[in-house]
Formats: sequence, structure tokens, C-alpha cells
Amino acid sequence: MGQLSWSKWSKHKVLKESAEVFAHLPETRWMTEKSFWKLLNKYKEIILKPSSKSGGSGVVQVSSEDGVRFEVHSGRYKKQVSGKNALIAYVQKLSSPHYIIQRRIPLAQVHGRPFDLRIMVQRKKNADWNVTGRLAKIAGKGYIITNTIRSNGYVLPVEQAIQRSNLKQQRRIKGVLSEIDRVALMAADQLRRFYPGIRTIGLDMGLDVRGKAWIIEANFTPMTSLFLKLKDKSMYQKILTYK
Repeated sequence: MGQLSWSKWSKHKVLKESAEVFAHLPETRWMTEKSFWKLLNKYKEIILKPSSKSGGSGVVQVSSEDGVRFEVHSGRYKKQVSGKNALIAYVQKLSSPHYIIQRRIPLAQVHGRPFDLRIMVQRKKNADWNVTGRLAKIAGKGYIITNTIRSNGYVLPVEQAIQRSNLKQQRRIKGVLSEIDRVALMAADQLRRFYPGIRTIGLDMGLDVRGKAWIIEANFTPMTSLFLKLKDKSMYQKILTYK
């Protein structure tokens, strides 16, 4: 695969090499005008984000109402755009050449706000991976991103988020957590094959309204301070023992 960077695009290409992991990845392409229209026509809602930035910076959501009228959502700001040429011109103002496009997963919600999960997967030297922390990031009102600083959102233990969510299949929480862990560990194993020195991964994962676990992106330098926002600090303390 050649020299690999730590960009979102490079890590996505690594993850999709595994057929098992691929089943949990939203379709993702390097952004070109051709790939933009292909995914928007296919899914009607897509997410654009910079390949190298983190923390929700520069994320844009584009929705197609009827192939002629579109809605662009950036931060808390929404804009209605008519016509394909006008849409491309506007999107190019908001993005850069180093963007990726991703199918928008219809994330489960808590009180009408989308949430995703931060799953910490860590290992000691020459040891296997362990899931050391899980939390849910709930987006601030009116935001598409779950970054708690940028969207003024908040965090919850994953169990509480699932209990309060609109998941259609009210599966047992233990079963949902077990599936999240299984997918996270599978992804970590795949990343380790191509990034052998990595020992800490913060996976941003999502649950759709049917309860399926999706891998949104992987971070090799995740913010562990998020876990200090939980009332129970035991996960944060466990994470520190792996550093």
C-alpha cells in the first residue's frame, strides 16, 4: 500500500482491506466533483470532511431534496441552494482539495440530537488490544457534529445514551456493547497490521437507528480528557495506565 500517513483517507483504505471491517464502514471516497455527485445521488445525504483535521473542524453535510434543490449544513448554519452548479460552487468555498466524502449514517439520537461513540482501544507492548473506555458524545442543539467543544454538546456513559435513544430495535444493552467492542477490536487488529507501532486508538463509532455499529474514523492521538467529563472517572484512570 506504500507509505501511509495518519490521514483519515489512509486509515480508511487500511480498514476497508478487511472484509469483516468493511461491512461496518460507511462508503467513503476522495472528494472530486465526480465522486461528490455519485455519492449524493446514491445516498441523498453525505458528509464532507478534511482528511487531515480532527475535532469536527470543517465538516459539512449536504442533502439532496429532489436532485435540483439542496441543503448545506455547516456548524449551526443551514443554506438552501438551487441548481447543481450553484451547489458545487458553494461547497468548494466551504471545503478544500484535501477532503473526503462519506455516506451520512442516520445516527441514533438522544432527545432529537445525534450521538456517536468514542471507543478507546489500547494495548501494552507486545500484547493484545483491550477496550479501555467508552462514552457517547451528544451533539449540541442544531449541530451535525458531536464534538463537545465545537457544538456545545455533552457526554454520557454509552449505556445511558442507548437507554435514552430512539433505537428502533431495543436490543439488550449488553448485546449492543458486546457488538461495539467486537467491531472496535477487529478494527484495531486491522490497523495494527499497517501501523505496527500504534498502541492507542480512539475510534469514533456510530449506531444507526437499527442498532448497527459503524466505524466513522480512527484517531491515533485521541483526546482522553473527554473521559474526565463523565461522573465516574474509573475509565479515565484505566486509560492512563496504558500510556
